[in-house]
Amino acid sequence: MNKFTKFCQRQKELLVGTVATVLFAALLVSSYSSKKQVLPSAPLVLHATYNKADGLNVGAPVRLAGVDVAKVSEVYLDEFYRVRATFSFPKKLDLPIDSGAMIETDGLVGNKYVELSLGGDDELMQNGDHFMYPQDALLLDELLDRFLMYIRNKKGIIASKEGDE
Repeated sequence: MNKFTKFCQRQKELLVGTVATVLFAALLVSSYSSKKQVLPSAPLVLHATYNKADGLNVGAPVRLAGVDVAKVSEVYLDEFYRVRATFSFPKKLDLPIDSGAMIETDGLVGNKYVELSLGGDDELMQNGDHFMYPQDALLLDELLDRFLMYIRNKKGIIASKEGDE
């Protein structure tokens, strides 16, 4: 091979390498810019404050009409020892400002989740708002105590009526 042929071969390899590098860089830029456009907007973040939130954990579902619409992203005690829960919605929902957030249980002793109940106000909740009507978790032992108290009261009423006769 003569010097001219070697020179042409090197120039050819250099040109192919340069074109390949430019194409690869263009592919990376195009890939990055298309992903940037696909990213969803910032999620809707709402808060609720409870006196008692036994069993409500980070990652628990937030449901509307039984459908998961968000996740509990934070649960902590505030300076007044009340439970603050933060809910992260992947997309904006039009929730009336007077909506409620109740802590519910899956089944009798299942996992806790938050069930939203829609209000009727025309004003909608905005990012960072607090639910006006949160409802604390109802514990099984509290429910049994209420039931037993109800039965005792009924028994007392029946016993007092029988004693009158």
